[in-house]
Amino acid sequence: MRALAVFEKEILEILKNRLLLFTTIPLPLIFVIIPLAFVYFTGNAPVDQKEVDLYLGLSPAFAGMDPRDVLQVVMAGQFMFLLLMTPSIVPMTIATFSIVGEKQARSLEPLLATPLRTWELLLGKALAAVVPAVAATWICYGILLAGMAVIARPLVFASVASGVWPLTILVLSPLLAILSVNMGMAISSRVSDTRVAQQLGSLIVLPLVGLGIAQTAGRMLYDMSMFFVGVTVIGLLAAGVLVMTTKLFQRETILTRWK
Repeated sequence: MRALAVFEKEILEILKNRLLLFTTIPLPLIFVIIPLAFVYFTGNAPVDQKEVDLYLGLSPAFAGMDPRDVLQVVMAGQFMFLLLMTPSIVPMTIATFSIVGEKQARSLEPLLATPLRTWELLLGKALAAVVPAVAATWICYGILLAGMAVIARPLVFASVASGVWPLTILVLSPLLAILSVNMGMAISSRVSDTRVAQQLGSLIVLPLVGLGIAQTAGRMLYDMSMFFVGVTVIGLLAAGVLVMTTKLFQRETILTRWK
């Protein structure tokens, strides 16, 4: 399949681009270090009972739990939103570097002169952005689980290893990556500067930040019902942006507007 040839080419280009690697690799690791450091340093620290009381009303499962466990379980949920930034930011970065780089190097026209179809080109580029981001997210989740198994209290580890956490990482992270890469392609079709494309695309993380803040403020708790709502909304958004991107990237459009 010719899309796989594009995918292999893009992966080789990513591996050769040290700047791209240095800007994407540290990010997922930071999102693992932060929750592990929090759990480690707050494991025996005194807790603010008023803050715990704020969270007790979020779920009946918190009734009878140690106040420290309640605090760490809620904060662990916030850190999950941080981890979900990996499949949101990394594919956006890769896609914008790839597409805007093609614009700047004017290397796309020769590809379009081949029998390669436009959808094959886009699919290959999308896979090259989505696969590394999702793989990094899953690997980081595995590292987080291993670390939590060592340093976290049993109930805190259980909240990360079961329930909504694994479903979110396995299902929601690929959808976020697909949405992100399609947004990156759509934005990159209209701009010629990598930084501008990335700044516009980074807006995708704002809802995740907002949800994390809402949970920390005791306004909501991310649970299974919210997971299904998130999958539905992001799935619909990803499908809609995909349709828009396909229209923006018609072969004639690329040849006449990519200047």
